[in-house]
Parts: sequence; structure tokens; C-alpha cells
Amino acid sequence: MAIVAMIGGSILTLIGAFYTIGLLLHLGAPQGRLVVDLLGLFGLGVLPLGLGLGSLWYGKRRLTQEKRAAQAHRDVALERAILQAARSHPQGVTVEECATHTSISPQDVQAKLEHLYLDGKLEMEVTEQGRLVYKFKAT
Repeated sequence: MAIVAMIGGSILTLIGAFYTIGLLLHLGAPQGRLVVDLLGLFGLGVLPLGLGLGSLWYGKRRLTQEKRAAQAHRDVALERAILQAARSHPQGVTVEECATHTSISPQDVQAKLEHLYLDGKLEMEVTEQGRLVYKFKAT
């Protein structure tokens, strides 16, 4: 729906802009049709231009909302996958182990693990080999 609004808005904006420019050039013609010219300017120029710009704004806003919703869904799914991996491995999981269970990059997994640690949902330990291991924190 957002894409349709943006495409339609672009078409309306172009039509309105061209009609506005064309009718403004002929507005002062000495034919004595000022009222008709003003109605044409509003109906064929300004109104479609305003509707087109409004549709573009609406489409952009909807796309931004959809992007935020998809990001939130992705974050929830990643958190759920990380917590499931931590529960199923009582000895702890590393960033690489969590990244293999998801299609998310290791950098994003690392950031989410750190966030879950700061929220108190995971514990962090350093192994004898110097690796960071995250364990599920039983509450």
C-alpha cells in the first residue's frame, strides 16, 4: 500500500506541477476568463499537487513504520534464538555459536548478547582459553 501511495503521489505531483506551471503562464491572458483560469489552476494544478505531495508523505511514513516493525520483529526473534541457545547449553555459548543458529551477522549477535547481559538475562564469563561465554541466568 505504501508503494502504491508513493507511485500515485509521484504521478499526481508531476501532473499538478505541470498544470500549475502551464496555467500560471496563461493566467494573465487578456481574454477575460480569470475566474475560469483560477478554477482550472486550483482544480487541475494545486489540488493534484497537494494530493500528490500528501500521498508521498503518507507512503514514506508507512514505509518507515513498516521498517521499524520489521526491525523490532527481527530483534525479538534474535533475542528468542539467543536465549533458547543459552538455555540448551548450560556450559554457555559464544558469539560464534549463536551466530551459527541465526542468519544474523556476528557483530549484531555480539551487540544483542551484550544487551541481554546488561539487561540481566544472561551471565558472562571468561573461560580459561580467554573466550567470552554467555550463560542463561536463572531468575
